[in-house]
Amino acid sequence: MTIRMTRKSRNRKLLRCDRGATALEFAFILPVFLTFILGTFDLAGIFFGTALLEGGLREAARYGITGYSSGGGISREQQILDVLNAHGAGYVKITADELKTLVYKDFDMIGDPEPFVDANGNSSYDTGESFTDLNCNGSWDADAGLNGAGSGGEVVLYTVEHEMQLITGYMASLIGQDGKYTLAASVAVRNEPYGGGSSC
Repeated sequence: MTIRMTRKSRNRKLLRCDRGATALEFAFILPVFLTFILGTFDLAGIFFGTALLEGGLREAARYGITGYSSGGGISREQQILDVLNAHGAGYVKITADELKTLVYKDFDMIGDPEPFVDANGNSSYDTGESFTDLNCNGSWDADAGLNGAGSGGEVVLYTVEHEMQLITGYMASLIGQDGKYTLAASVAVRNEPYGGGSSC
């Protein structure tokens, strides 16, 4: 009888003991807290980078529509890239291969394929079928845009895709790939009527 009472009293003591409860609660809450804090940093970095990229691309396009070139051996395309990076605040740095500019005659031609004669009637281009080489590269393209910044009156589509390193990398398994997130922005503008159209 005495042994039973001792066991009961021991069990009551254990149930009433709250030593280590705080450490246990902290262990449960810590991953949620870290996900919230570090995830906030990564998401804020993505939003900030996107805002800088979109704003910089708008400014670069505004510069591009004028047709102005300061000379000095620097191409107009490089000057457009420099304007874009000047608005990146050192946080978003775009390389030449990340900026793509395609020239079209009009807005409704953006993304259109080069026209071709569908000889076999399958509604897709096949090797050997005749086509109009609008961008003068010697091959049929699904997008007829001509590389470059365009001439007066032409439409230019500016597109940027930039891989940005996540700030903490804590959410790398949830967003992005290999700790990086791809920022993308595009804008289409018509150049001012400052000269003749592009020719190839």
